Amino acid sequence: MEWMCPACNGIARISVPCRRCSTLMEDRGRLEDFAQPYSPYDIDDELDGDMTREDLQQASSHDCVHLLVCPQCGSDRRLEIPRQFI
Repeated sequence: MEWMCPACNGIARISVPCRRCSTLMEDRGRLEDFAQPYSPYDIDDELDGDMTREDLQQASSHDCVHLLVCPQCGSDRRLEIPRQFI
């Protein structure tokens, strides 16, 4: 048994409405996959609102942060999903 993200492992499905238009957002996967250490993009560009680099690092050690994108209006947001011991 180990700590796993239920969304990454197909155990749970993310169903979150967009804050702008209420369309269900699409899960684009882990934020880590978009901001690896050798990525050409600065991680600060990937952060949302009041979330700092330290917040992301702390959250990623306990939660799996997913990037959600609205297929209707294009807005995006980050969602912290608690890892479960499976």
